[in-house]
Amino acid sequence: MKFKDVVSTATSIATIAAIFVGGVWTYDLFIMERKRYPHANIEQKVSHVALSKRTNLLRVGIELTNTGNSRLLSSKSTVRIQQIVPVPSCPEQGLCVKEELDDAFKEIERKANNFSWPLIAERENSFKNALDIEPGEKDFIEFEFVVPTKIKVVRIYSYFSNDLKSKVQNEVGWSTSSHYSFGKPI
Repeated sequence: MKFKDVVSTATSIATIAAIFVGGVWTYDLFIMERKRYPHANIEQKVSHVALSKRTNLLRVGIELTNTGNSRLLSSKSTVRIQQIVPVPSCPEQGLCVKEELDDAFKEIERKANNFSWPLIAERENSFKNALDIEPGEKDFIEFEFVVPTKIKVVRIYSYFSNDLKSKVQNEVGWSTSSHYSFGKPI
């Protein structure tokens, strides 16, 4: 067998393999529309009640809607409350949000997407039975936090894992964040 024939055969095999891989990819992306993976919308519904002159009760309701065509399973969630106003003073060690804000005025292009707002409260849940939401359905989960009345605006971050796509070292899921004012609307 000549070298030219070997190269020709290898080229033919590579072309067939490329056509096969392209066909599978096209079928998965355009025909199946990744239907085997869940799609979700996550929405926060936030309110508060003044418990005393020094304490607010913050209620964070999270609506997780399965907008896809496959079952949505989520066994982990995280909700964080971070202080924005009044802007906190700088700690002796660690990140300083005041310095980050000052730097943001000086630099047009920032390296970070978010500021290092200090954490007030956090809830990490590992559900004994994973949230199991069928296509077209939704689930609603509520969290309550105690926040001092001296804090006027907070950032609320919510995250739910996507158990079908998550791997041991690479957890993926759905998240959202919003700002909430205890006084006048933002």
